[in-house]
Amino acid sequence: MRLLAAAIVSAVVLGSSHLAWAQASATLGTAGLYLIPSFKVSEAFDDNIFASSTNRESDFISRFYPGLQAGYSSDPFTLLLTGGFEADIFAKHPELNDPVTGWNAGLNLRYLPIRRLTLGANVAYTETKSLPTLTQTVADLTLANPLNPANTVQQGRQKTTLLNASSSAVYQFTPLTSGTSSISYTDSTFQGGASNTAYGAQVGVSRQFTLRDTGTLGDIQNVFESPGSPTTYTNAPTVGWTHQLTPLTTLGVQAGPQFSSRGGVGAYANASLSYGYKIADNVVRASVTYVHSQGFVVGQAGPTTTDTFSSGLAFEPSRSLQVSVGTTMSKFSGSTSSSGTSTSSTTTSSTSSTTTHGVTAGASYQLLRWLTARTSYSFSLQERSPGGNIPHNLILVGLDISYPFRIDR
Repeated sequence: MRLLAAAIVSAVVLGSSHLAWAQASATLGTAGLYLIPSFKVSEAFDDNIFASSTNRESDFISRFYPGLQAGYSSDPFTLLLTGGFEADIFAKHPELNDPVTGWNAGLNLRYLPIRRLTLGANVAYTETKSLPTLTQTVADLTLANPLNPANTVQQGRQKTTLLNASSSAVYQFTPLTSGTSSISYTDSTFQGGASNTAYGAQVGVSRQFTLRDTGTLGDIQNVFESPGSPTTYTNAPTVGWTHQLTPLTTLGVQAGPQFSSRGGVGAYANASLSYGYKIADNVVRASVTYVHSQGFVVGQAGPTTTDTFSSGLAFEPSRSLQVSVGTTMSKFSGSTSSSGTSTSSTTTSSTSSTTTHGVTAGASYQLLRWLTARTSYSFSLQERSPGGNIPHNLILVGLDISYPFRIDR
């Protein structure tokens, strides 16, 4: 903790002496070429660093994360390249110290060739031994790519890679009707575990029927590949409806049958409710989401049936302070099969199920335009059959420094 305290003091001193410089910073709202260096430092207490169900070991972890983003940003065209790495220092387990615990690189593209058409592309690669980093990466991928099939569970500190590439197109046929299409590719490897590859495609059309009601028709297709597991193809034609109950409350439902090459007919479902209400002059935003779909768990072979229920609450007491809390419950069910090596060609199959429960709370405060302090707490309990229960608590405090430079002036 002394290391982080020193960093905080240094950052505050640095900020007070460069306040005018920060106020003169360029923003990405202005078209131009940008170079955006960043640096994050954090101190965390982890009560189960190896994600073990027995003989849990805890430690204080100091983490440093320098990063760089560069590219061109404007309303019709944006191309940004990103990269960075992370280094960990353990207080009680110095053998785990690593100057490069992980690294990442990415590309983000957005292009409006004509007024009615929006094109987008994202490529992201992450290599890490840190479970919190991997979990955050999967969450970020889901925001950038709704087709993201990857999920994570507690599996200790193992080298993991995750590559995701996706592209999308949105065309506005009329002021009330639009069409969408997207494709994605996801590949993951896990040291000591299975690798997975998934291909996804989605097409859809939406129509606004009233000021509050919008209907959608869509089709979602996925292909899952994993060594030792048969290739699986799924197809889910869907129907959806979104209704704005109030100016701050929206209810959405999307569902349909899901056909699988393994036989049988399942279901795809996605339901969400977002609600906002005012406290004084501030708006508190709450959300509840349920998703039933096919995906895969990093490190485990083959596709899984995923049920996820999540809720969140976000509040900004002031322009500089953001507070959020959330809960999640996920269940991953899958089956594996293997062939006997004896003279009799027998095939055995087993079913595994993993359920995770999580609670998160966090706050961030913008000290300066380029300096943000943050703190968070997360608790998770993983129940696996066969297997044991894995509880995990993580407390973190940190500082984020980021400053954009215009390099075309």
